[in-house]
Formats: sequence, structure tokens, C-alpha cells
Amino acid sequence: MLSNRKEIIEIFGELGNQLEAPVQALVIGGAALLEFDLKNATKDIDIVCISQEDRTILSDGAERIGFELKFPEERHKRLVLERILVKGVHTIDVFAGKISNGFGLTPEMLNRGKKILQFGQLELKYASLEDIFAMKILAHRPGDLEDCTKLVVTGLDFNVIYNEIKSQYDHEVELSLKVWVTDLDEGIGDLEKEFGISVPIADMISALSEDYYSRAYEITE
Repeated sequence: MLSNRKEIIEIFGELGNQLEAPVQALVIGGAALLEFDLKNATKDIDIVCISQEDRTILSDGAERIGFELKFPEERHKRLVLERILVKGVHTIDVFAGKISNGFGLTPEMLNRGKKILQFGQLELKYASLEDIFAMKILAHRPGDLEDCTKLVVTGLDFNVIYNEIKSQYDHEVELSLKVWVTDLDEGIGDLEKEFGISVPIADMISALSEDYYSRAYEITE
């Protein structure tokens, strides 16, 4: 577990000094919540690179400071992860653009991110609270929904969250790649049921999920 910002910054510093080329990435998940004082500890450092090439460069650098490549665990099942990086109790999940099926990093997410210091060849931003909320709902790992309850009380702009979701759902891709919207709908439903949280965009997300199922049904007829 990582219990303070200093530990994470030290890992970023070591990692950035080992990269063979510049890498831009977005920090999401618990590591970002630690930065915003919304979480006391996190199991993973989640980083989204803008490309497969950047993920490879980052992973190679992590191996040079003692991290080992391992297969994702059951808790990662909704995420697009080929490998995770593990060193003792520290884990880095490195994504290459896509986070869950057809949902991934966009220029708008990068623009909303909070810039932090350059670490050698590594330039990082912390994701906005709105984008962290959406990604944690999608991931639905142990503790993610509890984190979302903390995010809601910060006064999230749910219009920003919905517009990002709708924009990605409307992308011209295979219908099967839009299935993530059903996971999102399920996650919001679980959040409302388990924690008594009212999510203002719940009905609109349900409508997108229903649209997906309707179109999928038409294909199977």
C-alpha cells in the first residue's frame, strides 16, 4: 500500500529518470485521490499513457527500477490491462489509451488534468475529479464505489461527466466496444443502492445503456 504523496513522488522520480524517451501520461485512481487529500492509502498507481509505444517505454523504465511484469488480477477484469507492474507491495497499472473496452483517454481529459512537475522524461497530469469518478465507476474494484462517495461530496460537475461519457459512446466504433456503458450504468446503480448516493445523471446513463441493449438485440434478430 502507498500511504502518502511522498512515496508516489519518489516512484515517479525514479521512473522518470529511467525512461529512454519522453512520455506523457495521466494519473488516475487512488494515487490522484491522495494528491487531492481524498484518500489515505492506495494499492495501485494507475497511469494512462497516450499510446502503446509510451506504455512500453514506461513499462521498460519500471522494470529497470525493480518492478516485475505480472498478469492482471481478478479485480482488474473490467479494465484493458495486458500486464501490471509489481515491486513488493507497490503496483503500477499502466494503460495504453484505452481504460475499459471502448472507453479511454481523450484530449479533453488531458486538458482537464492538473499539471504536476516533470520527472526526467516523464510528464504527468492528475486526472480531474470528474474523470476519476467515471473511471472508478467503470472499474468497480473493491473500494472504488466508496471512493466515489467521497468524490460526490466535493461538488462534481456532472454535466462534464455526462458529456464525456456521451461523446465516447457516440464514437463510430463496433457496437461491442460500447458495452462499457452497461458497466457504467450498473456501477452507478450499485453506488446509489449501497451508499444511498443520488447521481444526477443516472437516468441519462441508463438511457444510453438501454440504447446499447436495443441495438445489440436488433443485431441478433
